[in-house]
Amino acid sequence: MVQKDFYQILGVKRNASEAEIKSAYRKLAKKFHPDVNKGNKDAEEKFKSISEAYDVLSDKKKREEYDLMGAAGFGSGFQGGGGPRQYTYTTGGPGPEFDFSTFFGGGRASAGGRRRGPNLSEEDFGDLFGDMFGGAARGGARPGRQVPRKGADRFYTMEIGFLEACLGKTTKISLPDGTKTTKINVKIPPGVGPGSKIRLSGKGEPAPAGGEAGDLYIEIQVKPHPYFTREGDDIYLEVPLTFLEALEGASIEVPTLESKLQMKIPPGTQGGQKFRLKGKGVKHRKGEGFGDLYVIARIQVPKDVDAKGKKLVEDFFELNPQDPRKHLFG
Repeated sequence: MVQKDFYQILGVKRNASEAEIKSAYRKLAKKFHPDVNKGNKDAEEKFKSISEAYDVLSDKKKREEYDLMGAAGFGSGFQGGGGPRQYTYTTGGPGPEFDFSTFFGGGRASAGGRRRGPNLSEEDFGDLFGDMFGGAARGGARPGRQVPRKGADRFYTMEIGFLEACLGKTTKISLPDGTKTTKINVKIPPGVGPGSKIRLSGKGEPAPAGGEAGDLYIEIQVKPHPYFTREGDDIYLEVPLTFLEALEGASIEVPTLESKLQMKIPPGTQGGQKFRLKGKGVKHRKGEGFGDLYVIARIQVPKDVDAKGKKLVEDFFELNPQDPRKHLFG
């Protein structure tokens, strides 16, 4: 009999723990399982080898005897005739057959001399094949029974206005559904931003064999606003002021996300000065409350001034001298 190194087959060290051996087997079984390598004889043989290796190394007594005698001596003492173990694969479809029942029990030979497979519990079975087939084998599935798989997810991109993203809205979208178009309502929650995703459960592709439909994922894109900008849940608004308003102070009207309000500009306001209007920003998506609205003063200088106006300005600064760059030179 050809000597086999079961540790090398599973890719583990000879002093590997039970958990390491189990983890290595699970990875290899998912990679070389016949259901994901239909018609691939090399993968089928590889799967048989790793199953045989795991059957031995996962059993404490067998592993001790294998470590003592090696694969050749171990095989002649345990194979009931000296031949290698045989595994049969059944999936219910074309390609290699795999008998799910070989994954239960302790690796003992059946009454007909047929040897059962690796020592996997039913929980191990669910974990392994749930990983391979997207969770279909979990949740009470039984070996050999076809479990309906979930339908494919759909993905949709929606562009909405800046105010709609801040305040929320309910809109309709049209989705192709075979030969027809289906319209569904979509509720946009307040405070979504560019790249936000909304999940609509069960609105994806229908599932084969009567399973659960997939989900619909909507990615939000937001149009820019001509005046407002956003940082998190705070809104920023640049407000033009005349020289006189900034000099003497004023009461001005400013827009907010939902309406408009009056605010006071104090005398001597400087260009770029920022004023905070608490709670006038975007509603927090997590928790209660709102962000703030920040008004930034931008002082505008008139472009067209007649000679008389210029003389008045010159007289003003002659009476009120100012050097705004003095601090730059110490």
